[in-house]
Amino acid sequence: MRKVVVTGMGCVSGLGANKTTTWDSLVAGKSAICPMSVSPEGQRELSFTGPAAPAVADALHNLAARYDEKQLNVDLFSNFAAAATLEALEDAGLWRDEAKLSDAAIIYGSASGGNAATEAGYLRLFFSRLANVHPMTIPRLMASAGASHLSMLFGIRGHCLAISSACASSAHAIGEAMHFIRSGRSSIVITGGSDASLTFGSLQGWKALQAMAPDMCRPFSIDRKGMVLGEGAATLVLEEEEHALKRGAHIYAEVAGAGSTSDAGHLTQPNAERAAAAIKDALGDAQLEEDEPVLISAHGTGTRLNDRSEASAFRLAYPSSLSKHVVIATKSAHGHMLGATGAMEFVIAILALTKKVAPPVLGFLGPDPECDLPLALEPTKLNCHAAVSASFAFGGLNSVLIAKTPNSG
Repeated sequence: MRKVVVTGMGCVSGLGANKTTTWDSLVAGKSAICPMSVSPEGQRELSFTGPAAPAVADALHNLAARYDEKQLNVDLFSNFAAAATLEALEDAGLWRDEAKLSDAAIIYGSASGGNAATEAGYLRLFFSRLANVHPMTIPRLMASAGASHLSMLFGIRGHCLAISSACASSAHAIGEAMHFIRSGRSSIVITGGSDASLTFGSLQGWKALQAMAPDMCRPFSIDRKGMVLGEGAATLVLEEEEHALKRGAHIYAEVAGAGSTSDAGHLTQPNAERAAAAIKDALGDAQLEEDEPVLISAHGTGTRLNDRSEASAFRLAYPSSLSKHVVIATKSAHGHMLGATGAMEFVIAILALTKKVAPPVLGFLGPDPECDLPLALEPTKLNCHAAVSASFAFGGLNSVLIAKTPNSG
């Protein structure tokens, strides 16, 4: 079977405009979550006020320095994708390599597409009482706009696929990219996900679910009160191992396995047994034994129901060895980035393996007996060669990825 490796990574979020500043913020225990007030344009009497994790101010600076305003005249979620992808391509030594990128593929995720474009259209129709919307409304809001933007901006002319599976979107995209390379359909796939959901309408929608925390995200903690939305993107360059070695690329990790299941149950209530099945499928695909120590990057939204269910899933997947592992939950730092979150957490897990340090879970007030997990509550030294990254989305859509350090078997 063809091995799939990671040769480039990039990300933008509230923690930083690249993976270096993101990692430094994480290990320093910094959180991007802060008070935020959002109103529709021209409608100050309407507002959302609460915690969120907006992207850093310079998130698009590197992108804007290389491309002109006309090329970047798209929704914010598409430009987040482009900023993360530019870093990943530069990291992999592929930016402006026309020959290789022309044959490369894109498999990219987004949960909700162009929220800003959607909201701008509604404002024109329902508040300004205009008879039409901007002619680029549909091209900007469609969930595939980000993938198309990457194709056009970077000259990637192979297979191009957008995946939307709520907050498992980018994890599913990475898993499918792995299988795409394994099958021999491409030697390079650009994959990951992006979302920009900190708009008035989106935030009000999440607030209506009564799943939002009033202060911060506290995964697996006693007295946790809910999730906090973030925004941004994360991109990985996946490559067939021999192809990467032949061109002298740096290899961060092997994408060694993926597992996915669906609950076939409830739109918002998770199923621990089906989540555990996805973990077991990924372990089997990666040929990783249940008792081999790993870093576990948990979905960890900070809601009472989801954290309890996820903790139960880990106990089912690791019935006798859970204490051997180290669990992180980085939404406590970068917020819930929705369609970008699976890719963001996979990038962080790979960086943690590379640097042999687990970043701390933030906001922890004390143990919850129903969420008894071996959490990293401070920067924790790692002595393992694999990471398990879990994404358990609304609609019962479960995706689990496994990374291994190079030459770890």
